[in-house]
Amino acid sequence: MKKFFAIIMAALLIMGQAEIIEAAAAAKPAAASTAAAAKPAAGSGAATAKQQAAGPQLTNIRYGDGSEKLRIVLDVSSQPEYAVSRENNNTRLVVTLNGISTGLKAAPATKSSVVKDIILGTYGSDTVQLIVDMKAPLEAKVYKLQNPDRLVIDIQKEYEKGFVSSIAQGLNYTRYVRLDGRGMVTAYSLEIDRSRFDIRLALAGGSISAGRASVKKIAQANNGVAAVNGGYFGLDGMLIGNTRIEGQTAGTTYYTRTSLGFMPDGTLKLATSEYYGEVSFNGKKVFLSGVNCERGANTTILYNSLFGSYTGTNEYGTEYIIKDGKVLAVNQGNSFIPAGGQVISVHGTAQEAFAGVKAGDKVTIGESFGQELDAAPNIIGAGPELLRDGKVNVTAVQEQFPNDIAKGRAPRTAVGIKADGKVILLVVDGRQSHSIGATLAETAQLLQKFGAVSGFNLDGGGSSEMVVQGQVVNRPSDGRERAVGSALVVTVK
Repeated sequence: MKKFFAIIMAALLIMGQAEIIEAAAAAKPAAASTAAAAKPAAGSGAATAKQQAAGPQLTNIRYGDGSEKLRIVLDVSSQPEYAVSRENNNTRLVVTLNGISTGLKAAPATKSSVVKDIILGTYGSDTVQLIVDMKAPLEAKVYKLQNPDRLVIDIQKEYEKGFVSSIAQGLNYTRYVRLDGRGMVTAYSLEIDRSRFDIRLALAGGSISAGRASVKKIAQANNGVAAVNGGYFGLDGMLIGNTRIEGQTAGTTYYTRTSLGFMPDGTLKLATSEYYGEVSFNGKKVFLSGVNCERGANTTILYNSLFGSYTGTNEYGTEYIIKDGKVLAVNQGNSFIPAGGQVISVHGTAQEAFAGVKAGDKVTIGESFGQELDAAPNIIGAGPELLRDGKVNVTAVQEQFPNDIAKGRAPRTAVGIKADGKVILLVVDGRQSHSIGATLAETAQLLQKFGAVSGFNLDGGGSSEMVVQGQVVNRPSDGRERAVGSALVVTVK
């Protein structure tokens, strides 16, 4: 009996332990599930705390390249403080984000037509910089957007803008900027009412022999409100082009080229001019080889007071000082040029033609610039013609201009005439990041845009310069002012 009871108790004990083990096994998954559920919550809280400690983050950079603008979007976790600056003649846009970090290693590549490169850089742990190298100094707008937070950079593509200011009544200045598939062009225009302002050609230093000077200095010396460079010139300041100042010939060329005549009735006339000069004495006629220029071998050169006080020639020629149609004296060289008089300087075979001419002999000097411009007391010679009757009419081939003037884009200076008689002085920058320059046809089109119906070209390249109220307003392509032979100066009447 006792043995049977012991067996029963042992069985009950074993059954009790099994129930305990089963209960424990049943309870374990629930506990594990609870721990697993609690673990992600604890991990999320740690990540949030870490992110808050790190501050705003730049998480992505993406582009939208449309027909009018390139949009650069910076995705941020929250809005940072930022600063915008420009470098490299405004072709580089630098956006600096402060108090922000990023895990991005570089900006995505872009094939936009307006951007050379986009560079992402970091400085320390809390400064991110985006550098946008553009192909031209384009307009850019940087601004914030929310929901979600973004910093947006919009870079303008093709555009055309004019910034107009009135210098004085009757004198308006415009800075013009255009960007298209050809590149960026920056031009400067002066519109002049001739009832209020005079326009005249002024020589550097007041005479040709004085050499060259900057447009700014020429304007200052002549009390100019504004000025642009004039026609072509030599390194010694000699004018190359059919030019007349107050009835006296200042310079010549034997090409038939466009000149601007200031007619006696106050009108302006663009016409081709061809210089012809001769000296008559003792029944003979001798053609002039040039005016106010260096005397070469076997030539006959005329000097007048526009050249300066003396001819500056050597002793290997013969010179006849003339006033009121008579020879005052005969010299070997470097003769004094009397006010209102001239000097005929001859060399080599030309001396033979003048053999026997002596003091007291009558001498007649005849000059012509062509039928259309002979009556004009003031003539500015350069060329070629650009605009006629409101239409582009470039005559570079007909006027035999070399390719460095006739072909390609370059800095340009031009004169236009409006239908109401107002004058447009135009300068186009070139050979620089902010302006690719203009062809002759494009220069004509710019004159059209400013309202001109006729126009012609002046000297260009590094000479192209505009001065307004004593300040150089354009950017000469040499990086500094070039000394020139003459300038068109605008003065108050």
